[in-house]
Amino acid sequence: MNQEREPSMEDILRNVEKAEVVCVIFPLLGQCLVYDNRHSEEDPPQVNVSPPLGSAERRLRQLNQARPHLSRTHKMTAVPWTGSVASMARSGIWERIVRRMEDAGFERAQASCQSALDELLEWEYRANVEMIRGQGPFHTVWSRAGAE
Repeated sequence: MNQEREPSMEDILRNVEKAEVVCVIFPLLGQCLVYDNRHSEEDPPQVNVSPPLGSAERRLRQLNQARPHLSRTHKMTAVPWTGSVASMARSGIWERIVRRMEDAGFERAQASCQSALDELLEWEYRANVEMIRGQGPFHTVWSRAGAE
């Protein structure tokens, strides 16, 4: 019986370090952190936040269409992350993405990374508010109906 094993954090970090495209999926936020390491002299690597597209194939097609002047990418590392944005940042994943952006030698690498992290934190804040209020996909255990 050949069972797939869960990847260790060490495996994940190694893949994040080498992958051309990294997609950290935050299912509770309905968002993904997408890092595209492809770059040219005029076009730096990109890190941004976007909604899930449903499959790796769709994500790769979207990235290739958005940046047709760069070599096509055919593989990516996908990391589902059910923890907080802060726990992802502490895990080492974020540090590796930032380092890779900076190592590419583009001036705005740090600002781009900070912008993406700030956007994820905003999505997390909104999701927490919705959860507390029982809005969106969340429902409260109790109801205020009849309370006076």
